[in-house]
Amino acid sequence: MAEIVGVHGIAQQFTSGFELSSLWLPALQGGLAAAGYSTLAQTLGDRDLRVAFFGDLFRPPGAMAAQYPPYSPGDVQRGPELDMLDEFYQAAVAQEPSLGPPAGAMAPGRVPAQVMVERLLRSKTFAGVAQRALIGSLKQVNRFLADNATRHRVLACVHQEMGDDTRVLIGHSLGSVVAYEYLCQYQPASVRLLVTLGSPLGIPNLVFDRLTPLPAAGHGMWPGTVANWVNVAAADDVVALRKQLAALFPGPSGSTLSDRLTNNGNEPHAVNRYLNARETGSALGDVLP
Repeated sequence: MAEIVGVHGIAQQFTSGFELSSLWLPALQGGLAAAGYSTLAQTLGDRDLRVAFFGDLFRPPGAMAAQYPPYSPGDVQRGPELDMLDEFYQAAVAQEPSLGPPAGAMAPGRVPAQVMVERLLRSKTFAGVAQRALIGSLKQVNRFLADNATRHRVLACVHQEMGDDTRVLIGHSLGSVVAYEYLCQYQPASVRLLVTLGSPLGIPNLVFDRLTPLPAAGHGMWPGTVANWVNVAAADDVVALRKQLAALFPGPSGSTLSDRLTNNGNEPHAVNRYLNARETGSALGDVLP
């Protein structure tokens, strides 16, 4: 089994774990080198990293398997899906005011879903994402959080890649939620470090308050027996709505949660830019031999 296991994020149902592992490895090597661990970066190989793959659980069957169903803004369901769309939209407008409607253009209240979708697709975080993919991703997050059967199947995919020699678990985007819940449930003793990248774990009501196990008194459970947790968030990444997680997840004595801010340029949520960041590389370099 691999020493490092990654957990991918949303919208990966048309790829595979093997493909993702080949994309993650050079980016991870770049992060290690940027952090001063060039020798470790050069010796890291294919056997040292595996990306646990669950994307096929969300792959549409039959003729539509080549792409998302043709979702439109009208397919965004009231409740968590619409609320999450609104959270992302408000965060994007706060960072890029030009995405907001002109003053007086709309009546007070929530902006219509079609406007939020159109504006988000012009934002840094979601630039280049298709409309159907954005809406499908909202549904994917909600399905993992709301459907216990889906949750258990996803966690089982992660468990399949874990071994007694796995020291680091990395989760990107929705994968950070999956990685966190996996550690809470399975509590593998070998894992010394959790790394979350572009994580939505801190979004109140929509993610944080729907975690398994449920938070208590405003605090989430510490993820199993892991001693160190590094959370890396890009300043412009609206998916990582709350950049600081330490106050939400106080750990037991001897454990640490380090929040680190990075800059991913014009692709703030891109996993390769998170992986090749110095902030991520230094976290891994501190625990890998």
